[in-house]
Amino acid sequence: MIERNTERLHFPLDTEHTGIRLALPLIAILSFVLLLWLLGFLFSSEEGGCLNASIAALGALGVMALSDGVLKRVWKSGRTLTLADNRITLQDSRRDRTPETHIDLTQRVNVLAWRFTVKRGSARAVRGWIVLALQLVQDETSIALYTLMPAKEADLPQFADFLQLIPRSVIAKGELPLREMTQQRRLLQAEDQRWQDGAELRRQDFVRLLDQLNASQPDWAKG
Repeated sequence: MIERNTERLHFPLDTEHTGIRLALPLIAILSFVLLLWLLGFLFSSEEGGCLNASIAALGALGVMALSDGVLKRVWKSGRTLTLADNRITLQDSRRDRTPETHIDLTQRVNVLAWRFTVKRGSARAVRGWIVLALQLVQDETSIALYTLMPAKEADLPQFADFLQLIPRSVIAKGELPLREMTQQRRLLQAEDQRWQDGAELRRQDFVRLLDQLNASQPDWAKG
């Protein structure tokens, strides 16, 4: 019998959602243009042109960094994750989405856990970072959750339980042992769900989720 956990945890999801990722470059460009115009108005000498551009560029980067923090606080993705009373609840206020999805941790949860290394760096994930992902399945309900971590932070006690996802090109060759091939195809299906509609957790929140999962489903890593 699982002891009921009355702690309530509330996690924001997708804090760097598409809207913010599109807005920040626009803010940086507009800030640069505005600062360059202002500096040109104040210091009109031709000799100051390069210096003005450098100052405007640095200022634009500063404005973008400040805007990033503000936007994350005020512009939510529309999705949140709540852990309370041994239940995971994914709330989604976006149009044409299921408002709430529940996973009951007092019942059996089928868990797939996988990881892979980011090969191509981006603004969100530096090359060499690790993606840790979970698919939680219960009856007809399925939730895909993930986080991104620098490799040095991914050394978690549960790290070995996250199976290494093999590249699709290797799987397509059909040269893997049957058991591993079947396992990797399951992981690829889960990765497709993560890619299409997975919810991103902050690193610290993902670790807390793992703690809750270990407490309620101690054998989850055994499949």
